Amino acid sequence: MQPNPKSRPAVTAAGVVAILFGALGVLMAILVEVSMLAVSRIASESKGVPFPEAARAMTSIFWLFLLALNVFAIFVGAGILRRRNWARISILIWGGLMAFFSAITMVVTLLVMNNLPPTLPHAAEASLVMAAVRWVMVLFNAIPLGVGIWWLILFTRGAVVDDFNPLLARLHPGKTLDASGFPQEPPPPPSYVPGGPACPLPLLIIAGLDIFSGASMLTFLFIPYSIISAMPVFLFGHAFHGGVTLLLFFVLLGVVYAVCGIGIIKLEPWALDPLIWCKAVFTLSGIVSIMNPHFTPMMREAIARMMPVNPALPTNLFPFSDTYLKYMMGFGFVLAGAMLGVLVFYRKRYLEAARATKSAAS
Repeated sequence: MQPNPKSRPAVTAAGVVAILFGALGVLMAILVEVSMLAVSRIASESKGVPFPEAARAMTSIFWLFLLALNVFAIFVGAGILRRRNWARISILIWGGLMAFFSAITMVVTLLVMNNLPPTLPHAAEASLVMAAVRWVMVLFNAIPLGVGIWWLILFTRGAVVDDFNPLLARLHPGKTLDASGFPQEPPPPPSYVPGGPACPLPLLIIAGLDIFSGASMLTFLFIPYSIISAMPVFLFGHAFHGGVTLLLFFVLLGVVYAVCGIGIIKLEPWALDPLIWCKAVFTLSGIVSIMNPHFTPMMREAIARMMPVNPALPTNLFPFSDTYLKYMMGFGFVLAGAMLGVLVFYRKRYLEAARATKSAAS
C-alpha cells in the first residue's frame, strides 16, 4: 500500500488557512453582490446621479468570478489536508500571485494616499485620519503577503514535496494503481529520478495568472453588448470600438491564454511558445498605443462613461489624474516585459522538463 503522509503541522495549518481565506472570499463576494443590488436600487430611487449600468454589470460579473475562485480555493485547502499534489501546485500558484499583488497594492496605496491633494474639509484633522487609514490598508495587505511567502517556502521544500507524491506513483509514472496502491502490471525500471521533472516555479505562477486572465476575458460574453461597443481598444496605436469581431477576438485570446496556462502546468511542450508570442505582440502594441496623443483622452472618456461620478469628491484627485493613468499603464508594460523575460529565460529548462516527462510517460 502507498505510504501514509507524515503528520506535518505546518502543512495542515496551511490547508486550514487556505480554507479560511476561501471562506472569507466567498462571504465577501456575496456581501458585495448584495450591496450592489441595494446601491443600484437606492440610486435609481434617489434624485442624484444614477449608478451607471456599465459599472454595475462589470462589478457584478467580476465578483461572481471571484466567488467561483474562492469556492475553488476551499477545495484547494481540502486537497492540501488530504495531501493531493494538484492542490500543492495550486497553492504555489495562489501564494505567488497573492504575494505579488499584495506587495504591489501596498506600494500603490502609499503612492495614492501620499498624493491626495489637501482639499478635503478640516485638512489638519483629515490628514491624521488618512495616515491611519493608509497604514491600516498596508497592514491589511501585509497579511496575505506574508502568507503567500510562507506557502512558497513551505510547499517547495523537498520533504513536503515528497509527501504529496506517493512513492509507487513516482517510481512508476503512467501506470494504473490498484486499490492496494500497486501497479496493475509489472512496470519497467524507472528511467528518471523519483518525483520526475517539474515546471519551474516562476512559470507556474505566470501560468496561473494567465489562466485567471483568460477566464476574465471569457466573462466579456456576459457583459451587455452596449457596454462592449462603447469601450475603445487600442492596437498598435489605432483605436477600435467594440463590436462582434472584437468581442470574438478577446474571447479567442482568453481561450488561448487559459489553454496555454493549463498546458504549462501540465508540462506540455507546445504550451510555452504561443504564450511568448502573444505577450510579445501585445506588449509592443501597448507601448506603441500609449504614444498615441489621443490615447489618454479617449481612455478618460471611456472611464467617465463607465464609472459613477460623485459630486462630493474633488475633481483633482490623484487616482483620477492623467499622471496616475500613465503611471499605471507604464507599470503594466514593465510587468508584461518582466513576465516575457521570465518566459524566455526559463524556456530551455521548461522544454527539457517537458520532453523528459513525455519520455518517462511513454
